[in-house]
Amino acid sequence: MATTIEDRMILLLNERVRLAPREDNRAIGEEQRRSSDSLLLRPDPGRGYMERLAAYTRISVQRWRKVFHRRQRPTSDMIEALARLFPHYAFWLVTGITDAANGHVAPDNAQTFPERLCAQSDGASQYFRKSLMLFRRLFEESGVNLEDGHQRMYAGQRTRPLAHWHDIPLVDAAYRISQSTEYYELREIWTSREKCRVNDLKRIWPTSPDDRPRVQPAKDAKEQALSFPVLGGDLRTAHQDHCDLYYVPRSPCPTRFALSVLNTLPAELTGEELEHLRTWLKRLRDDDLSVFFQYLEHHGIDRKLIFPSEPETTRFAWLGMAESEIDGFVSYVRRLRSSRPRDSYPARTGGRLASHSGA
Repeated sequence: MATTIEDRMILLLNERVRLAPREDNRAIGEEQRRSSDSLLLRPDPGRGYMERLAAYTRISVQRWRKVFHRRQRPTSDMIEALARLFPHYAFWLVTGITDAANGHVAPDNAQTFPERLCAQSDGASQYFRKSLMLFRRLFEESGVNLEDGHQRMYAGQRTRPLAHWHDIPLVDAAYRISQSTEYYELREIWTSREKCRVNDLKRIWPTSPDDRPRVQPAKDAKEQALSFPVLGGDLRTAHQDHCDLYYVPRSPCPTRFALSVLNTLPAELTGEELEHLRTWLKRLRDDDLSVFFQYLEHHGIDRKLIFPSEPETTRFAWLGMAESEIDGFVSYVRRLRSSRPRDSYPARTGGRLASHSGA
């Protein structure tokens, strides 16, 4: 497990609470200009934000503060409230990852990976907000009692009585709304967003390194002796542009994960590396078991040696490995190591294999 929804919610709330007054003023103006379709203006950032958030969401300030100070886990209504309030953060809030090219980003104070870009797309944000407004309007104009769970489910569920799917009962209202000015504006926003995407992608994927946004201005400033060092910068990331979608290393550097799990022959694992691998196997998550299967296949190890087949048994990857299977793999590796001539082990440097590069 990496960060949790609780961690990310605290990061988001902390960003809104701590925004500088100067940024507040600029943000307030933009919020008011873009909120003409909202029944209630979105809460302004800065001092007193929790109270304004409570008034907006109708969730008590005590509950928001308890989550902020880790005295309560976030509830579904709190997650939904923030996802609607910040739709451009919703994907990150729930999953922990971003899809920046499509407008799904993270707050500036959140470190993202594998993507690095945090720059918000105004077009995507407007599109998300307009879509939310129209979705709400569909239910309101259809007279659905939003307090009744059965009505909501009936109104929002497609059915398949025979061979074909039938749309929701509100589909007639959907066609009526599709003729409205607001719906036309949604399509205009999408068209504008796609036009802007061309320029955004040029910044993210320049045809040459010199086309990156900060490169030419920096060169010009240096030639005119106008450049000066900015104190407080992070030297580890100073080589990257703010529009870089991915992490770009200064030079190729193998990772511990690639060396210990993907590239190293089982018989060449040190005792310490084998223990690290055992710990990793005990904590398998999501697709980790598939990675381990690839490791076995890459090194020619029959999977049945570690995972003996059991008739009429279905294996679910997310359940990880049983303790007996982990012990079986460790024992297998130890047998390989003991049968290998000692002079055939490769030289190692700094605790890592000197003969392998990162995957």
